[in-house]
This record gives sequence, structure tokens and C-alpha cells, in this order.
Amino acid sequence: MVNRRISSDLKERALILWEAGWSPEDIRYAFNVSPRSLYRWRTIFEEFGTVTKPPSPLRGRDRIISLGVLDAAKEIFFHDPSVMLDELQWHLAIHHDVAISISALQATLVRAGLTRKMMQKIAKERNEAGRDDYRACIRDPDTFSGTGLEFVTVDESSKDERTLARHYGRSPIGQPAIYSASISMSVRGYIAMRIVEGSMDAFEFFDFIVEDVIPEMNPYPDVQSVLVLDNCRIHHTDLLQEVLNENGIMVLYLPPYSPDLNPIEESFSTWKAYLRRHGEIIHESEDPIAALLESTSCITPEMAEGWFRHAGYIW
Repeated sequence: MVNRRISSDLKERALILWEAGWSPEDIRYAFNVSPRSLYRWRTIFEEFGTVTKPPSPLRGRDRIISLGVLDAAKEIFFHDPSVMLDELQWHLAIHHDVAISISALQATLVRAGLTRKMMQKIAKERNEAGRDDYRACIRDPDTFSGTGLEFVTVDESSKDERTLARHYGRSPIGQPAIYSASISMSVRGYIAMRIVEGSMDAFEFFDFIVEDVIPEMNPYPDVQSVLVLDNCRIHHTDLLQEVLNENGIMVLYLPPYSPDLNPIEESFSTWKAYLRRHGEIIHESEDPIAALLESTSCITPEMAEGWFRHAGYIW
């Protein structure tokens, strides 16, 4: 398809038809646009209330990207080697609170050896057979119902207080706090959340699963009986597996470099967009953790069900 400029009016009409029940495939043929464009327009609309992304506010002094953020960038390229730098820039802002210019981002990736040519090569080496096996597993009618009700997914996110303050043009007094969140989500929305100041280690994560998540779950094959985890090191402990087994909970580990198969990933974008729009609530709160926990109510059951469907758990 030849690159062409698509008007905001056409984008809005496409989303209206999608909301009215048209399938992405029907819209694709009616408007001669790609499914990827449809999902991008919807994401932009959910974050900004318009189909056109506003000019990036990520200006100013360049920042050094940590090794953890470089790993996140690598995972994005694994998922989609054609990702554009401005898309990567916004992902780093939303998920890692890193504000960096396009030129600095490109230079940093090159210095780290993350060139597009290399990332395309690595993406080709991703275990597609493992991803296909995982998709076949979650869509097996002998194992799962197709409603998505069995699944609970867990992941971590972080929030830097500076980002909230920057959006409203003022700086907090003293060193800004960084909060880490572990959150579990079912098709009914967020079901367990824990937020701590600083980073979350394996012990804190284990306690979160045992004290907060397991009480919300049931033995397989009941609803909320299958825990979906990624390949983060703190998720792989014999003790955690033993406790889950004792409670009759099935565990599914996502294939490496497969954030598109984890429904909760999309929810973090929506949650952090909400925090950007309402940052003063967190910044001015006497109890920022309580305010952050309350803000997770922006994730609705309808949203969660859509993300599970998009990732293939509902069929």
C-alpha cells in the first residue's frame, strides 16, 4: 500500500463504524487502510480524545536511558521491527517515564547496537513456533471456554512523580518518588493491585501473589483459575510455583518477547494516560499511593474484555 496522508475525518468515521459493530476487516476494505492503522487510531483516541496525536511535549535536555529501558526497547522491536521512533518515544514515556528527544533516542539506540537492521534480524529469530503453540493452547476448546473468564494476567509498571509534575509545569520539592505497581487483571478489570515506593523485588512480588491475587482466584477450571505470567526473573521461583499448585491454579508463561499476548500491557497505556491528564490529583495528595490505587478505577470491565479479545483469549 502506497503511503498516503489520511484525514482526521476519515479516521473518525472508521472508529465510529468500529464502535457501531463493523469488523476491522470490513473497515479495512471500505476505507483502504491497514488494521494496524485502525488499532493505532483507537489507541490515540483513547489516550488523547482525538484521532490525531498532539505535538510531543517530550522536549528539553536529553536523558541517559538505563539498561532496563534499553531492554524494553529491544522487546518492542522484537514485537514489531517496523515500529517508528516517535512510537517508541511515546512508549518509553508512558511505560518508563523517560522523556527523550527523537534525535537523542536514535543516537542512544545506535550506541547500544540496537540498529533497525540488527533488530529485524533478531525479530526473525524470535521463537515463532513457541508463540504459535501458545496461541493454540489458549484457543484449545478442550482446555478453555473461549470466554476468557479463566485467565488472570499479572505484570508490573512504574510511575515517576516527575512526569506528573512536568505535565503541569511545576517541580516537586526534593527528590521525586518512583512508585512500582504490581497489578492483576481479568476480563472483569483489575482485581488486585499493590503499589510501593521504590522498586519491587521477588519477595514483594511473591507476597503480592499470595496475599492479594490468589484470594481472588479459584482452582482450575473455574473462572479466574489460570495465571498468565511473563518471563521476568522474579516470576520464576519454585516456591511460587509450589503455592500456586497447592491452590489448584494453572500457570501459563508467555513466550519470550511477546507483550502482544499479555492483555494487561494495553491497560497500562490507558492507566498512565489517565494519570497524565489528572496528575495534580496524585501530586497534591497527602497519600500518593492511595491516590494511585484509586486511579486504577479508570480501567473498566469493557476495556479489559476488549484487551483479552485482542490478545486472543476470547474467541
